[in-house]
Amino acid sequence: MVKKIMKGRTTCPKCNHEFIVDTPEGSEEYKAICPKCDCKFTIRKTSDGLKAEEENTWEEHGEPRKTILSSIKPRTDKPMMAAVILVCVFVLGVSSAAFSETFIGAPLNVLSGTGVTGTVEFMITDQSNNSLENVSITIGEVSSKTNANGRCSVENVSLGIKETEIFISENETLTREILVTPLINSYNEIKKGSEEFIPYDTIGCSIILLIFSVIALLGAVASLKRQHFDVAVAGSILGIFSFGFFMIGSILSIIALIIILRSKEEFENGQKGKNF
Repeated sequence: MVKKIMKGRTTCPKCNHEFIVDTPEGSEEYKAICPKCDCKFTIRKTSDGLKAEEENTWEEHGEPRKTILSSIKPRTDKPMMAAVILVCVFVLGVSSAAFSETFIGAPLNVLSGTGVTGTVEFMITDQSNNSLENVSITIGEVSSKTNANGRCSVENVSLGIKETEIFISENETLTREILVTPLINSYNEIKKGSEEFIPYDTIGCSIILLIFSVIALLGAVASLKRQHFDVAVAGSILGIFSFGFFMIGSILSIIALIIILRSKEEFENGQKGKNF
């Protein structure tokens, strides 16, 4: 039996080239190749045959396109470890804030034992804000005198909360407790005729330590939830300044920071999923 051949006109979907194709009678579709660009596509006929060009449909042949997806690494325990460490930083920081005088003095005494010293600056005036010259200031075994501007810098002072004696005159000696730290010079303005003894106020330090400790706790929460990578990093960095007993809190914060940075891909940014 000889099959009848039907002719029809079609258009290449790729280059819009029109050409005539021969299709076997009775076939519902025919795979055509454009003679101009070699594009392969399929012509489908209607029930009435290949009627008109606009009634033909086509589909392009070829290999399926491959989609490259970002590889998703398996979850690890690193963010949880960082969270636990930052919680410890928070506890040590709060303890330091509650017993600030002891916890502040302890690490400074350790540093002082290694030979680290600090510098304390003074400005001595009378009640009318006039500068007082030749006022003797003694901190432990170190002493100095004010210049014509009423200023004095006492160097090589051992670290910690130190009692300072200011000899205004033979009949007037003032005593102050000051905090001596490395790198940052302590500055003190003292007036003649003020209160004879003023202890060091640790409330300000307690508040600062408490703030840094709370920020470390927020970093712990972010690490535990594996969200807000920036908050986790900020918590571990600022947690360094919560200090803790013998600077243990600072060391733990540095360890937590390293762990968080190494597990960045496990965090979500809170809006668009994981960071890749």
